[in-house]
Amino acid sequence: MNVGDIINYLNEIAPWRYAEEWDSVGLMVGSRDSNVTKILLCMDVTSDVILEAARCGAQMILSHHPFIFSKLKSIDMETFKGDQIAKLIKNNITVVSAHTNLDTAPDGVNDTLAESLHLTNCQNLKPYIPKGLNCDLGMGKIGELLNYKSFDEFVKDIKKNLGIENLRIIGKKPEKVKNIAVFCGSFDDDLENLKSRKVDVLVTGDIKYHTAIDAAQMGLCIVDAGHYATERMILPKLMDTLNKRFKELDIICSKMEADPFTFA
Repeated sequence: MNVGDIINYLNEIAPWRYAEEWDSVGLMVGSRDSNVTKILLCMDVTSDVILEAARCGAQMILSHHPFIFSKLKSIDMETFKGDQIAKLIKNNITVVSAHTNLDTAPDGVNDTLAESLHLTNCQNLKPYIPKGLNCDLGMGKIGELLNYKSFDEFVKDIKKNLGIENLRIIGKKPEKVKNIAVFCGSFDDDLENLKSRKVDVLVTGDIKYHTAIDAAQMGLCIVDAGHYATERMILPKLMDTLNKRFKELDIICSKMEADPFTFA
């Protein structure tokens, strides 16, 4: 089994062409010809994750967020990023990243976030048609709870299902909620589209300050559950998917990463 086999399969379940034009996806460091017996899944390729991969004998790291986002003009091993790349190469670890292609793919991050909140009858929140394709993959999802819930009860469910203790609330809290929108990771600031869809609340992972100000003035309610929490649940699902396809591989989720934000 080599890295190329994994990349080709990822292209089947979350095609690279689904990624947004500004994104960086695919092979980040290493070679498609490298042999693989163990894969470490993570949200971000941190120094701790690199050390974890080296210690557990993983030849490949599959991350959600791109390890290399902006174009590198040089690899200076005296810099933080250069040192990370050097450690990856020294330990023969290949890095592959699947980002917005995995967000929008069927059973991807947005679908998984909707499932985590037990939404039914899900539709796309807004259109997203990648360049050169005729299919509308959609950005974000809109769905329904089986029954109306009080807002406070729904917030408790979010915390329980996403494994968090804190979240931020923007705007006026509705008394009851049923029609829910989700947008994994960073919200794209399209408040006009959100308002036109007449949802009771949006659950997302990142809201900018001025977007929050505008949302509140527009009468919208948004729950910011954190970037990490709204995307992390894709990892065990991806692990199961890869295990079914590559039974001979040892595939694990990182135990060395966590939400970078803590609350005092």
